[in-house]
Amino acid sequence: MSSPESLTDTRRADILRAALKCFAAKGFHATTMADIAKACKMSAGNLYNYFAGKVDIVEELARHEIERMQKNLQDFHFGSCAQEDMRTHIKQIALSRLESQGAKVSLEILSERTRSERMAQILHEFDSRWRDALVAVMSQHIAEPEESLRRRIELNLTLMDGLGARLVAHPELDREALADDVASFIIGNSR
Repeated sequence: MSSPESLTDTRRADILRAALKCFAAKGFHATTMADIAKACKMSAGNLYNYFAGKVDIVEELARHEIERMQKNLQDFHFGSCAQEDMRTHIKQIALSRLESQGAKVSLEILSERTRSERMAQILHEFDSRWRDALVAVMSQHIAEPEESLRRRIELNLTLMDGLGARLVAHPELDREALADDVASFIIGNSR
């Protein structure tokens, strides 16, 4: 028999998946809690037992994404592996940014930042934690002042973050070639 915590965790994970689908289909702003509940095959009232609102769902999604990215950083020893392995890893990250549903959801959530102070705080915290994790890993392998390293990271994140916008504006683009070019640029920029 499953514990109540594991059932709750499973249900919350189902809600997060359904919310992402709804955000991609209707947009973050237009998606209602009732839409998410319907996608989960539960009542809206029951949904509120798991999340107080859409911003709480996004906060949970951001937390999971930070944990996933930090694990990827730990699993991948930036700078201590062959350059081609680093390039392949970075290309995979770029390709994940060039996934249609994820790109749409990211842009929707970023636009919500302008309407919600709490959303702005969540996204700022997410971004800060991600940059700090990158600095911690990269500083172990690249000998340069932290300020210079942070500028390099900011440039690379700007490039990666822009991939979703490019995909939405230009859906027929050659994702594989673009991801290849991005990886080559970042690796060349990391020397």
